[in-house]
Amino acid sequence: MAAPPVTGPPKGRPFLRFGFPCAVLALAAVGVAAVWAWPSAEWERANRVVCTGAAVMLAALLLAVWLVFFSGLRRSLGLAILLAVALVVLASVRSVSFTGDMVPLVSFRWSPTQDDILEAYRQQQPDTPVPGPVETSSGGGTDFPEYRGRGRDGVVTGPPLARDWQARPPRLVWRHPVGGGYSAFAVAGNIAVTLEQRRSQEAVVCYDTATGNERWQYAYPAYFTESLGGPGPRATPTVTGDDVFSLGAAGMLVCLDARTGKPRWSVNILDGNENVSWGMSGSPLVFDRVVVVNPGTQKESARGRAVVAYDRATGKEAWAAGSARAGYSSPMLATLCGRRQVVLLDGEGLAGYDPEAHRELWRFPWETQQGINVAQPLVVDGNRVFISSGYGVGCAMLKVSEERGKWSVTPLWRNLFMRCKFTSPVAAKGFLYGLDEGILVCLDQDSGTRRWKGGRYGHGQLLLADDLLLILSESGSLVLVEANPEAPRELGRLPVFDHKTWNCPALAGGRAFLRNDREMACYELREPK
Repeated sequence: MAAPPVTGPPKGRPFLRFGFPCAVLALAAVGVAAVWAWPSAEWERANRVVCTGAAVMLAALLLAVWLVFFSGLRRSLGLAILLAVALVVLASVRSVSFTGDMVPLVSFRWSPTQDDILEAYRQQQPDTPVPGPVETSSGGGTDFPEYRGRGRDGVVTGPPLARDWQARPPRLVWRHPVGGGYSAFAVAGNIAVTLEQRRSQEAVVCYDTATGNERWQYAYPAYFTESLGGPGPRATPTVTGDDVFSLGAAGMLVCLDARTGKPRWSVNILDGNENVSWGMSGSPLVFDRVVVVNPGTQKESARGRAVVAYDRATGKEAWAAGSARAGYSSPMLATLCGRRQVVLLDGEGLAGYDPEAHRELWRFPWETQQGINVAQPLVVDGNRVFISSGYGVGCAMLKVSEERGKWSVTPLWRNLFMRCKFTSPVAAKGFLYGLDEGILVCLDQDSGTRRWKGGRYGHGQLLLADDLLLILSESGSLVLVEANPEAPRELGRLPVFDHKTWNCPALAGGRAFLRNDREMACYELREPK
């Protein structure tokens, strides 16, 4: 019996066999070029990346169809090739995470995991305690004991920083591997405390500021992960007095002895509630006798408990208020219209809470994609608050008013000039500085006018020290920029990490304490006397 003929396209249709794949590749290339050449300056870079990925995936799908049905190969052979490619990818790729602009970052199975690297490094270190007792205050008012500094506004006090990094480059004090996650350092006295993912546990870890060596750790079972950012806790601990307060991504709030790491109390703030998509990210706010967190109202049963205050000594609930879903910024203490209040940008808007009357005073709606409000609000004077978000929302200056007990919020201006996706802005001498979809911008805080835009630092983080912006870029570089409303002026740049960096820097006593989800480092930045 004669062998069956080879399945393939008719000989009279050569385009399907040879021209079709070339046309697909050409059209994909033209489409990608058009996406990146599109003239709209307000079209987010992430949208261009997503459209590029969609074009590539569509082209790959069409080429797969061509390979099986129109390439001239046996269909069984075409399917076998596709299956082999899929098996190679599955066998090679451990995980995929993304930058703030949705660029994929691939982790391969043959590379050691971060847990492997950290454990091997720790086993090599001598098992000797760090000399000297824990001191939780420097005595000079230059500590950085909570997220973005004492005022949570990114403004740092301390010794002058060196401005000429060519003549006086930052000096590396220490560098070590670190556990995963996006927590930053809280620095008080001679300790730097952060929150890490160590395999299936979240660990509150205390390091010695002089050496980076571990003083103590407190770990508990908790593992949070999501497809875009990957695993690990998000929030920065708070050090106050002899206490450390830490909130994990899955809702575990713990109070520890700052000197020993021993637990005083713990509570899961999400009991009877649901988590948000990217995990609990708000750092605990401690004042008076309470610690305040934002579990949010993700379930109807959690109404009235969007903001919860716990007794800082016992962990017992002191009061609760609000019914908005949680966002990803941190509660902060501020005085508006002469009234002290907890100000919070949650998943639905900006609100002020009365810590004495235990109720929401006012609210301004600020809706974004999936409630992704991350940037800290900036209280620029006694009754004005600046807010900003990404995903095409932009920024606004709001005026908060109170008359005879009735509160109101009025937008003074609003625009798309500063779209802070993951970063938080700072205010200096009547101007606002922040990362607009990864590019540094300066706005006039009274009018919202953009003074300049320049310098791509990705979705990193920044602090203000005197008239200097200290930027930890998303690519892992530490950059010094003059906070000048006339023009951007970069004074120095230092490559620190070679991987995605979303963690906020800490600056205490002229030293920068830096980390991402893989490494941590300390640099001396002070101007020599």
